[in-house]
Amino acid sequence: MAFRLGALVAAVAIAFADSAIVVLALPDLLAQYDVSINGVAWVVTAYNVALAVAALALVFVGRRFDPARLALAGSVVFTVASLVCALAPDAWVLISFRAVQGVAAAGLLVGALPVMTALAPGRGAALWAGAGVFGAALGPALGGALTEVFSWRAIFYAQAPVAALGAVALVGMRGRAAPAAEEARPRLGSVALAFVSAALVGLLFLAVVQLVDVWRLSPLGAGAVVSVIPLATLLVAPLASRAEPSAVAAGAVLLAAGLAGMAFLPARGLGWVIASLAVAGVGFGLIMPRLTRTTTGANAVWIRHAGLVVGLLVITPVLTADLIAAGDKAKLRGISVALDAPAPAQTKLKLAVHLVPVLGRTQKELPSFTKAVASEHDPALTAIGRQLDHVVQATITRAFRRSFLIAAGFAILAALTVAASARRLRLPAAAVLVGVALVGAEFAAGAATYGTKPKLYPPCAERPSEGPVLTTLDFVACRLHKSREQLVADIASAGGSALDYLNGLISG
Repeated sequence: MAFRLGALVAAVAIAFADSAIVVLALPDLLAQYDVSINGVAWVVTAYNVALAVAALALVFVGRRFDPARLALAGSVVFTVASLVCALAPDAWVLISFRAVQGVAAAGLLVGALPVMTALAPGRGAALWAGAGVFGAALGPALGGALTEVFSWRAIFYAQAPVAALGAVALVGMRGRAAPAAEEARPRLGSVALAFVSAALVGLLFLAVVQLVDVWRLSPLGAGAVVSVIPLATLLVAPLASRAEPSAVAAGAVLLAAGLAGMAFLPARGLGWVIASLAVAGVGFGLIMPRLTRTTTGANAVWIRHAGLVVGLLVITPVLTADLIAAGDKAKLRGISVALDAPAPAQTKLKLAVHLVPVLGRTQKELPSFTKAVASEHDPALTAIGRQLDHVVQATITRAFRRSFLIAAGFAILAALTVAASARRLRLPAAAVLVGVALVGAEFAAGAATYGTKPKLYPPCAERPSEGPVLTTLDFVACRLHKSREQLVADIASAGGSALDYLNGLISG
């Protein structure tokens, strides 16, 4: 009995973890396969969309199937699909079988709930919900560790035996569990569950992308940072099991506070990230178990993953637009750094020679200017390269701000929904104070101005002279600017004269 229950808990956890387990492997997939960033993102999206659609279908037809048989079939197909993903020769095979994994996971998760309830009356549903919360929180860290130590394929090789153990545990369980009754319509708790799931885009995806693609942490390093999320959820697990609606609403506020903290990072400091993720993890650990238990099996599964997909659909275009705009700003600020650097013109000419090829080719990740100039072994050149990297990272980091705030907004909507369902709008003051203190402290550390430097001088403005070359460039730029202003003034004057003439004709 203990083996069956333990194997099912592990299988449920890995199915929930699969929603985000490959996020830290996406840069490796992008490098290996000839596919766009949007294309490789479907490795994540295909699983969640397929799982949500299949679970929604099971809301209507799930009672026709024996839960143990449904979970067994899901476990077997999930095992086979995991092995095919591990051996995938190209991205489209991988994406296709990620969708198969999602359909199989729906059967496993929906069928496992009544089976676990039958195996452990009174605590089976809580174990199922707890496995879902911990699995979702652990997913990115586990995927990052496997990718760094082995490769991205190890993620799928590791999933297969866990799902296979779940299948072994289900053998002989036929007819031992009754299908769980499903609600005809989602209640307010289900709506809150969807909002929290949408907010998780910030916690499980945006934070990981920022750490790996912008700050250039290794998958193992980024996994170590985001592991604070499952640790925080474990810390509050005893409280979550008996949380009142007010505590659940407070959890949503803490989740929003942590996401807002990520939006207002004052610097490239991992301490701020860990603090923000820890606060968000505590909030997630308080709210998710209660919402998952109050929404029955298939409804809980499809609503969770539909919320995740909706969050991706809302946030992704915002992030894409902000990254494009930030890229243009980064170019201007990078030029300013290069021109204003206290180095001789010959050094800056070498810099241009090394950077033009880097900026000219299509980038699938942020370029490393320090690496680009490393072959010169010039301390001045290396210093400029490091400063360029810092400026670019600072500018791109700020591009994540609106996306994190949207994710925080989803969490606030969840808090209001929980409060409304409990017919109380008061939230525990402690949660609000923690959120205000976290964001306020980051503002005090310089969040409002981070990423705005170096200063971009307007034409004809005085600045320290850096030799004849830059002085000449400044002179030419100023003359062009004055010529443009004079041209505009002449056009305006000519336009005014023409208007006076027309007025004269009309009045005459």
